[in-house]
Amino acid sequence: MTKPYTLYGTDHSYYTGKVRPYLRYKGIPYREKLATLWQFKRFIIPRTGQRFIPVLHTPDDEVVQDTTDIIDFLEGRFPERGIYPASPKQKLVALLFEVYGDEWFPLPAMHYRWSYFNEQRTYIMDSFGVVAGRFVPRLARRQVGRLIWGPFKGALGPLGISDKTGPAIEAWFEQFLNHFETHLAKHDYLLGSRPSIGDFALAGPLYAHIWLDPVPRQLLKDKLNVTSWIQRINAESQPEGEFLPGDKVPVTLMPMLKHLFAEQWPLLLDTSTKLAAWLEANPNKQRISRAIGEHQLHINGATEKRLIFPYAQWMMQRPMDHYRSLKGEDKAAADELLTHCDGYQAMQFNIPRRVSRNYNKLVAA
Repeated sequence: MTKPYTLYGTDHSYYTGKVRPYLRYKGIPYREKLATLWQFKRFIIPRTGQRFIPVLHTPDDEVVQDTTDIIDFLEGRFPERGIYPASPKQKLVALLFEVYGDEWFPLPAMHYRWSYFNEQRTYIMDSFGVVAGRFVPRLARRQVGRLIWGPFKGALGPLGISDKTGPAIEAWFEQFLNHFETHLAKHDYLLGSRPSIGDFALAGPLYAHIWLDPVPRQLLKDKLNVTSWIQRINAESQPEGEFLPGDKVPVTLMPMLKHLFAEQWPLLLDTSTKLAAWLEANPNKQRISRAIGEHQLHINGATEKRLIFPYAQWMMQRPMDHYRSLKGEDKAAADELLTHCDGYQAMQFNIPRRVSRNYNKLVAA
């Protein structure tokens, strides 16, 4: 029997919710280990230098941190049932949705969890308290949870979530659910009957925060197609499925892609511009800080200050690099798609200073 991989995470963890369904879909043998305080101290921090989950531990003692790195690492080892479409337009869309899920959906995920903390206090206390260990008495777990959730709840301001933007986030997110519900009435996943990297990126917030948290789960009570998608992508086993033939991109994805380019992409471009200035001003820095100042979040007519997170540029580079690699008819097809979703001009941006990840740290490339 093949020795399993080990996934360190928690059920309510945003990004664990991206990797877990991927492992299940691929049929990769794995066991999930609860990321307790003891596991952080004993294994996760010493082996990664970070306090983030999920973390993958391979049978041959390699350790991989960051969901995108984990998935790409495993795709290299398990190429069957691939989650990156081979065709140019579909791959571009899949990569764009990964950026959308990873870097924009923390807004509704964190807003609904922490702005409605009092309404779901018991659930949050129990969920975060579990990191003390499953066999620790419940009261003690809750006391530990109270110490841990503080920094997470404190992330609202840095993300630009406030009394001004909260209602705008909710209005947009309900629009998104309506668009996604319409799309899923015709397709099992974003691009056909096979999940792509974009589906797994959306699975993190929609399962770990929206489906599990009591308050936002009420938004799904009449979203039968979205609910079925959450259950389907988290199923223990799934048929392989296929991406749509002929590099087809469903028209039902256009409203979501238009929103991505209208409201998320300007934030990414500003992040890239500000990061280049920061690197110019800090030439001797060995690593890039997790946040490097402030800029403006604009969502659904509301505006708020938020921190600049350079990691978002690393994610943005993925669809941009794919787009820049296209030639001839492939590029013409991608340009036509981008024109339809109001993204053509946005994708012409030249990143002034590229970044990469080195030993789990963001550095100038």
